Amino acid sequence: MKRVIGGIALALLCSTGAYADGWSSSAREDGQTQFNVALSGHVSQRCRMHTKQDRTIELDVEHTNPKSSDFKFNAWCNNDNAKGLLVVGAQAFKNENGVDVIPLKVAFNGESAVIDGTTNASNSHAIETSMDVSNSSEGYLSETKTLNITPVIHGWEKAGEYKTSMYVSLYPR
Repeated sequence: MKRVIGGIALALLCSTGAYADGWSSSAREDGQTQFNVALSGHVSQRCRMHTKQDRTIELDVEHTNPKSSDFKFNAWCNNDNAKGLLVVGAQAFKNENGVDVIPLKVAFNGESAVIDGTTNASNSHAIETSMDVSNSSEGYLSETKTLNITPVIHGWEKAGEYKTSMYVSLYPR
């Protein structure tokens, strides 16, 4: 009999909302009531690139037939189709005088473009192309990818130091 009464008391306690794990809201004067629920979430890393190269590449600008320089990297994205969108661009490769520019030819996966005084990161990306990436659940990187950079030298460039910086961005596709 004590068990039956205890069971009924517990059932009444739970059905009236006095259960310890719940929470409730109180009505305002106009009768409206609401819950304010805190939401959170975590988006895991989308893509990753890795290179063993220095951050600075010295371009061959002393010869009229310059050697190309390569930027080599590996890539990974946590998407289903093992594809990524590679976006490459730079500001003009300018002389320290701020006026003279040496065009740069960039090439990746059969696509190429020229970065110069009119076509540069101020108005467009040099390359925007799909590329294969690793989508290994263990996070293993892809085989080495190579971005080729070649200055376009004519022989009449003004003396001085030329500089720019280039972005190489990877997005999941």
